[in-house]
Amino acid sequence: MTLTAENAGSVLLRYRKQDTPTGVSSSTIDLLAQQTGLSKTEVIHLALRQMADRCLPKYELDDGPLTDAQHAAIRAASRATNIPEERFTKRLF
Repeated sequence: MTLTAENAGSVLLRYRKQDTPTGVSSSTIDLLAQQTGLSKTEVIHLALRQMADRCLPKYELDDGPLTDAQHAAIRAASRATNIPEERFTKRLF
């Protein structure tokens, strides 16, 4: 028997015979579906969403720390430039 995906966006999921650190058995998916009231597909999507939230950056990576010139430009543009340093209780950088 040959299994084919309905379209290029589909993926075949094969359950493990028993739970492992990197996979789950069909009985675990069944228990999660029963416990949450979600379908098996929704349980899998939720697990993948949570993994994506943990592992993928949530913003576009920047160029790293600001340079001294950038700090100076921010200070020059700030309305607080003329306030004495001792008046500040917290600093941004």
